[in-house]
Amino acid sequence: MEPPPRIPSRAPLDQPLTDAEYDRLAAILDGFPDEDAMDLEEMDGFFAALISAPVTVPPSMYLDELWGGDKAPFATEGNLEELLNLAMRHWNSIARALASRDLIFLPRLETKEGEDVPRGNLWAHGFLRGVGLCRKAWDEIFEDDNRFAILLPVLTLAHENDPDPEMRPWKAPPDRELREQVLAGLSVATQRLYDYFRAHRTQEARHGQNRDRQSGPKIGRNDACSCGSGKKYKRCCGNVTIH
Repeated sequence: MEPPPRIPSRAPLDQPLTDAEYDRLAAILDGFPDEDAMDLEEMDGFFAALISAPVTVPPSMYLDELWGGDKAPFATEGNLEELLNLAMRHWNSIARALASRDLIFLPRLETKEGEDVPRGNLWAHGFLRGVGLCRKAWDEIFEDDNRFAILLPVLTLAHENDPDPEMRPWKAPPDRELREQVLAGLSVATQRLYDYFRAHRTQEARHGQNRDRQSGPKIGRNDACSCGSGKKYKRCCGNVTIH
């Protein structure tokens, strides 16, 4: 009797996605039925905001934003694990680019059929969804005019097609040169925010280490995750490499 076929293991979380894997990730996201589910461009902006944020948002708080609802729309646990592996590897690629002095963070933008330049609206919407998950922590950006200006490329694209005409940044669609300038500003804005909040994240990490020392034994991988998700640690916060 021949042994059953070997099931390929998931790639390590520090391994960048291939083009084929990005296509697969995009297909999974596009298959979610909820109207609030994200596509790949929106997820990229969402992750960029969470990685740049002054505080750590655990996976239990943001994963359901990807599929737009409380209930994960997966037929099997294997389907969910596939999404998590692909999504977290993409997360780590963004984190590496932002943390490195030798790499440049570039938003992953989609160009629609018949257009030469991506619009970037969905990426900006995703970024603001990420900010919204820990909005209070961003107060010092929103309450200072100079710091708030960093967000202008994101806000410009997020409100380009706002239902309220007063919220729209342009009275007429921008030309190609202007749109390209604003799109380039997304990369600069994300890097500036990441660098600005670097000290906040470092301080938060130190406080977390002190709490861990004071709270007793280390959490086992099969123990319940301390974030309160009800999942095992290895299936929740212990399954993500952040920076």
